[in-house]
Amino acid sequence: MISTERVKCHPSWAQTGPNTYSQPYGFQEVLYNAISVPPGSPGLFLIGSSITFSYNPSSPAGRLSAHDLAPLLRNAWLQMRQQYPTLAAETHPEGKIYTSPSSSAELEEWLAATFIVTPGKTSAEHWRTMIKTRQMTMYFFPEERQLFLQGEHHILDGRGLMNFWDRFFRALASPAKEDIMKTEGSEVSRLPPRSDDLLDMAEKKPGRGEQRALEILAPLGTMNAPICLPVPHPLPPCSPRNAALELRLSTRTTESITAACKAQRLSVTAVWHAAVVLATRSIQAKRNSVPGAGGGTQFACFGNFDLRRYFPAPDATTLPDAYALSNHHCVLPYVVTPDGKTFSQVARELASFYQQDLPKADAEVWSAMEPMIRMLLPGFTRTPLEETTPALSSLGVVDHFIGSWYADAGGQGGWRVEEVWFGDTVTGPWLECFMWAWQGRLSLNSCYNPAYYTHAEVDEFHQLVLEKMLDGMSIVGQGPCWKL
Repeated sequence: MISTERVKCHPSWAQTGPNTYSQPYGFQEVLYNAISVPPGSPGLFLIGSSITFSYNPSSPAGRLSAHDLAPLLRNAWLQMRQQYPTLAAETHPEGKIYTSPSSSAELEEWLAATFIVTPGKTSAEHWRTMIKTRQMTMYFFPEERQLFLQGEHHILDGRGLMNFWDRFFRALASPAKEDIMKTEGSEVSRLPPRSDDLLDMAEKKPGRGEQRALEILAPLGTMNAPICLPVPHPLPPCSPRNAALELRLSTRTTESITAACKAQRLSVTAVWHAAVVLATRSIQAKRNSVPGAGGGTQFACFGNFDLRRYFPAPDATTLPDAYALSNHHCVLPYVVTPDGKTFSQVARELASFYQQDLPKADAEVWSAMEPMIRMLLPGFTRTPLEETTPALSSLGVVDHFIGSWYADAGGQGGWRVEEVWFGDTVTGPWLECFMWAWQGRLSLNSCYNPAYYTHAEVDEFHQLVLEKMLDGMSIVGQGPCWKL
């Protein structure tokens, strides 16, 4: 290995052994550490993403069988580890621990544990029984031409997942010319910083960060009639299995929604969120066992904000792609009261929330992040989990991050990304709702625990959300959508 005196890693990483490095958790990672489970166990917020792909040769003679594809995919996975070494980090109670391999045998051992070819199975089947792995792990399902990446939220967020797939297919199309089995230790220079290291999180005065966190969370304490989905009581134990349902809208319906949003200067995310609020309230009122009780009046959510836009621009001392992967997002609470408001008013209110420039809107927001997450921990670590308000996360237009075609550098053909999917596991009685657009079609995807919802109930929820979107934006005459 290269002498440690010649390799400098980010100062947030400390060398704790001849080839081991550790990094204390950043503010958002503290939450994921608190809910972490041992490898081999089902857990909360384990992330998963699948890609369906094809290899298209420039001539029939260049066709590749599944047997031919596996080593190419394996090499690209190894190339990603060398460029983004935290993909091989392990999460421990005290922080992330990265071990730089000291021999090719150690690299082979890591590859054997984290790149797994699984014949006779689909990524959807894998998802249903997905459990925690010790490190980020990639599965290849050869018959389906599917890849599945899974791990913990400590390592990647939604934007990080999309960036991962883009860099992975770049590596696949343009394999490294140098020896990717090298173990000289230079990759530790690419161990990334945390969000905490890239934002000014200093308090204006001692204790002010905690005070501001209490102020940010205060609206959640005023909730007296939450809008939420009814579930059986007493709550049954959560299932060790995972479930998900995706509703994929037709190109025509997607175009109509997008055009209506542009005409009214609203984001699709805000319109979707407003529709979820109203759909949830309708279902709550319909299923309420108390006559005349109706639905709730307030919908509480945590909006996700990507922090990369607030980081310093890369300079000569910064790796150009240092922020691409990792977990670099934060959440902020927001309470919506839809009574007496039109659909457009609710959507516009939510659009203002999502489109705010965080430090301009609140100069103290960064100092409040760490104490706010600490205050939220009891809500995610108590047993049983009881929250039933849907959680929302919009990934936006995936095409802005993942290409649909990656041409081989040698001109022999290229790799086509055909389908994408994203989700995370749920061990409580709420729906984890995702929305994204891919190749001109919107997808509404809900991950859930099958102990609390049936496939039919989630399908009803999706159909009602779509109905609220179309009605709210005055879109009529749409044909049927295609759902997976």
